[in-house]
Amino acid sequence: DKSKDVKLISIGRQGSMTFVSRPSDAAIIAMIESSKTVIRMVLQDIGPVTIPGTKRALPGLTWPTAVLSALGGAIYDRGVDVEIVLSNPGCIPGSLRGTEACYGNGWSCVDVASEIVKTIRKNHHKVNDARLRALVKDNLRICFVRHNKSDSYEDGMSIGLHAKHFIIDDICCYIGSQNLYTCDLAEWGLVVDDKET
Repeated sequence: DKSKDVKLISIGRQGSMTFVSRPSDAAIIAMIESSKTVIRMVLQDIGPVTIPGTKRALPGLTWPTAVLSALGGAIYDRGVDVEIVLSNPGCIPGSLRGTEACYGNGWSCVDVASEIVKTIRKNHHKVNDARLRALVKDNLRICFVRHNKSDSYEDGMSIGLHAKHFIIDDICCYIGSQNLYTCDLAEWGLVVDDKET
């Protein structure tokens, strides 16, 4: 019975460090640009991978400007609520070392908000400061994942998340392994375009 089928789109990056064609990035940006009411994101991070213990991006890595511009446009142009939950900065899972795995690139919630605001200012020639401040205050919410109001478990292990998941207008969602920042691993996921699902 095809009436019970769920609409899925498979997208992903191929692990290339050069920008030739990234249709999965274009699909994610199109999802964000289609938002009308709310974008809910749970992400490992949105800022670029850094040199451990610093806020300096690794050579060649930058903030995902197109994604940040789409989020900024959603807020400023359409009044969309943007909610982002991030992994705690520098969270290292298990007994691994920071060079083996790190589930937070070191950026603060203020860093992420600042980068979104920068794209709004860049993309809109005459930004009304009072309107921008009100929209950021009312429509942009960014936090780190917590357990019992703490960034670590009772055993001292830091709380991180490796998720890459977001929902647009509670209708269309992405779940998979593609980071929104550029790291170009072999990343893959599914877009589920079905309100009932």
